[in-house]
Amino acid sequence: MHRTAIFLATACVIASSSAIAQTSQGTLQAQAGPGEFVVYFDLGQTRLDSEDLTVIASAAEEFRRTGATRVVVRGHTDTSGSADLNRTLSERRARSVAEELALQGVPADAITTDAAGETALAVETGDEVVEANNRRVEIAIEEPAPAPAPAPAPVAEPTPAPAPPVVAAAPEEREPDVDRGIFTLGAYYGFNMRDEGDDDGDDDGRSHLAGLNLSFDYLLTDWLSVGAEQAAFYNFGTDDDGFGGRTAAGVNFTLGNLAVIPYVGANIGYIYGSGIEDDYFAGPEIGIALGPVNAKLAYDMPFDRSWDEGIVSATVGLGIRF
Repeated sequence: MHRTAIFLATACVIASSSAIAQTSQGTLQAQAGPGEFVVYFDLGQTRLDSEDLTVIASAAEEFRRTGATRVVVRGHTDTSGSADLNRTLSERRARSVAEELALQGVPADAITTDAAGETALAVETGDEVVEANNRRVEIAIEEPAPAPAPAPAPVAEPTPAPAPPVVAAAPEEREPDVDRGIFTLGAYYGFNMRDEGDDDGDDDGRSHLAGLNLSFDYLLTDWLSVGAEQAAFYNFGTDDDGFGGRTAAGVNFTLGNLAVIPYVGANIGYIYGSGIEDDYFAGPEIGIALGPVNAKLAYDMPFDRSWDEGIVSATVGLGIRF
């Protein structure tokens, strides 16, 4: 009986300690100090999850409760990736939090954003280190300074004129979003599995296409992009060698962050020229954008052929981001 009572008491103490520890941890994540809130992000991401929205709602409520006049939103990253890309990523994180604060009722002209990139780490690390505590946005609610006590009026002297009201500083202008589009000029190669005049489907109808390709791709969201491209090539290995062209447009789902953007999707277009049966085509494509380098591989299936008689199209080139 005595041992049973001791065991039950010990279990209660452990359970209470665990609950207190969990509560303290959650509080630290939501509010780092009076008027200070922190939102954390996944690697390479700017999206807000349900916990982030709860923290931002608490910050908006603190702004209204204290009568504050300014909110400073500062974005941060860890040290993985280049310094320039991390500064851009921290800027986008700060902007996403500022937009949610405005939706929660904080006036847009009271919000100031700042991008610290990897320069102000919460946890000191070396370069190229993935650290979750450094991928954050800090929200600081600046409470108004208390009004000074009025000075006593001197005897037999007029009351001094009241001080002019303090005018809040104008918020900093936010820079427009950057690095969402890329123009690419590079090489084009195509392998045509059935050339013009190959009615029997034997290997005699295969040919090669080689030339230049100009493409434009634009990232609509963090996960969806659209693009268009134009290739000019020379078709050889046929009975009717000559010049031709390929015009295509595509929609792709992106799978990475700002530094490395792999994507997969589909395109549709028109191919034409000497030695080729001019026709519309459609098919899948995959690719990757690594900094200024943009590479893509597509399988074009002309409408008048079977699926295994298409054209393998590959492009690689250097681009200019904007």
